[in-house]
Amino acid sequence: MYDLIIIGCGPSGLTASIYASCFKLKHIVVGDILGGQMSLAPDIINYPGFEEISGKDLAEKMATQVKKRGGEILNESVSKIEKIENGFRLTTESGKNFDSSTLIIATGAERRKLNITGENEYTGKGVQYCATCEKFEYENKTVAVIGGANSAVQAVIQLASAASKIYLIYRGSELRSDPILIEKIKNDPKIEILYSTQVLEILGDGQKATGIKIKANDTEKTLNIEKVFIEIGGVPGSALAIPLGINIDEKGYIKVDDKLTTNIQGVFAAGDIVSVGLSIEQISTAIGLGARAAFSAFSYLKHQNAPFLWGQSQIKR
Repeated sequence: MYDLIIIGCGPSGLTASIYASCFKLKHIVVGDILGGQMSLAPDIINYPGFEEISGKDLAEKMATQVKKRGGEILNESVSKIEKIENGFRLTTESGKNFDSSTLIIATGAERRKLNITGENEYTGKGVQYCATCEKFEYENKTVAVIGGANSAVQAVIQLASAASKIYLIYRGSELRSDPILIEKIKNDPKIEILYSTQVLEILGDGQKATGIKIKANDTEKTLNIEKVFIEIGGVPGSALAIPLGINIDEKGYIKVDDKLTTNIQGVFAAGDIVSVGLSIEQISTAIGLGARAAFSAFSYLKHQNAPFLWGQSQIKR
């Protein structure tokens, strides 16, 4: 029986683990992608302590710290959470079961899709949701990035190191990215930004994507491309929370109070999954919420007078 199970291996979940270790909580972190959405960022330039670092490198450093402090990480997807006597039971996709007195749900957001013709057919065949995961398979190719926020502009910066031509396609009239990132791309002759443009269809030859059909100013045309990177953000990964009866808002985010407590006793939430009135989704924000959730779980267990297990010892209050 764990004191705490943390669901999600993003910055919020990993931070919660580091703090849980400081509080001597027997716990485990379960999630399928180390670093979550952070792992997709090619260059992080606003995280304190690092002038510049990739999301993957930062995730690995966080995981190393988690393990050094005594935390355990299991890289598996969670298929089910259910209420049991005195706690909760988590089941992974491989069938492993873990019981815990408390939970922190830090599942973040899942990649958002365009839901257009050809998208599913050519996913993995030229259509991707992570430009940084390809590593130069786009070298000397014509590519398109769809989106207008930080993730899209960061993808363009990454692709510019090797692609021969890049279209940045955005349905809005101006990019919603950080000005310092926009500055990096606006004078690059290889990059063409198409504003107020809608992507209608992914085209292909049955084996791979070969182009996209777009519409701007009531005019449709086709762009010949070899890679399409869809970078339009995510949707909250709250599917696991719904069967427990956890309250979510109209957008699918988990409702919490200022202590990150949900309406279910013993369940807390942190990171991009929570509805806390924040419009900025940043690593630093997720980290702060992860630390707060771990402290709330610790305070809850202390109030419940539950034993904290650490190694072979038990500390009772």
